[in-house]
Amino acid sequence: MSVVVPLFNEEENVFELVHEIVSVMNATNYSYQILLVNDGSRDYTWTKIQALAKEFKQIEAINLAGNYGQTMALRAGFEQASGEIIVAMDGDLQHDPQYIPVFIEEMQKGNYDMVGGAKIRRPESAIKNFLAETGHKMIKSISGVNLRYFGATFKAYRSYLLQGSNMLGDSHRFLGAIVARKGTRYTELPIEIRERKRGKSNYKISKVFLVILDLLFLKFFISYINKPFRIFGLIGLINFLIGITLTTGFTVGSLFFQLNIKEHYLAEFLFSVFLMLIGTMFLSIGIIAEIGVYNYFQKSFSPPYKVREVITDEKIIIPLKLENQSSGQLMNG
Repeated sequence: MSVVVPLFNEEENVFELVHEIVSVMNATNYSYQILLVNDGSRDYTWTKIQALAKEFKQIEAINLAGNYGQTMALRAGFEQASGEIIVAMDGDLQHDPQYIPVFIEEMQKGNYDMVGGAKIRRPESAIKNFLAETGHKMIKSISGVNLRYFGATFKAYRSYLLQGSNMLGDSHRFLGAIVARKGTRYTELPIEIRERKRGKSNYKISKVFLVILDLLFLKFFISYINKPFRIFGLIGLINFLIGITLTTGFTVGSLFFQLNIKEHYLAEFLFSVFLMLIGTMFLSIGIIAEIGVYNYFQKSFSPPYKVREVITDEKIIIPLKLENQSSGQLMNG
């Protein structure tokens, strides 16, 4: 099994975290890999990772060329993980490694494809509770998935579920919902989220608005990602039909009923023509998007992140050229 940990400016936490994971996993009978992904940290996180890789044979690592965000860091880790089960967790010590074998045992006992951690809520401010509850209700409504807790990274997956996930933006927030919609068997276990001991949280209130945008994307992704012409075509068709109906009415009125469009209905007539143009534009966008989706699934694309170097299981540090990197190349040199 593989433990994937994205890290950004976690020099104060990475040593303790790795030692906790190793201690927990060595007490089990599982063979395991710890995949640390440095997401362009500006501190000494990568230096600490290199030292840990020398200390523990189970560690492999990826050093991204820049700060691509948690989603891209997780994706890089998922694409290089070798285990049949992949556990994703944060690197700030708030996720307790003691739950890793608990997740795996529950997965095997219940033959589940995904086991997630459902946060036992601590007393929070009224605003934070309101935002959390509202966000969860929105995600549940949009995704149609009855998860108790969507926000936690801390989950265990069968590796085949993550193959070709092609995560973008901040979609790691909804990965559990996206995976659960694939008809997978899933369950959640109550977990305690620990207080952050050291370092600064990367969470900002501005992310609330980004989450709202990502929710809109989630709705589009779930409903129309494989058939974009349906949404764009529907919008275009409605606008075009309204526009052509109004335009036809004005034209008939002008020709047969002495309707003076120029003096009395010019704005309305131009608006009807505008609706026709908008409708045509959306229909065209839908066709182009449909072609784009077709081409996407016909071709192999490079991942939207670059890797500076990797540490393999043989503890060889491989510098990689930032140009022309493609998925699957990273650990193979």
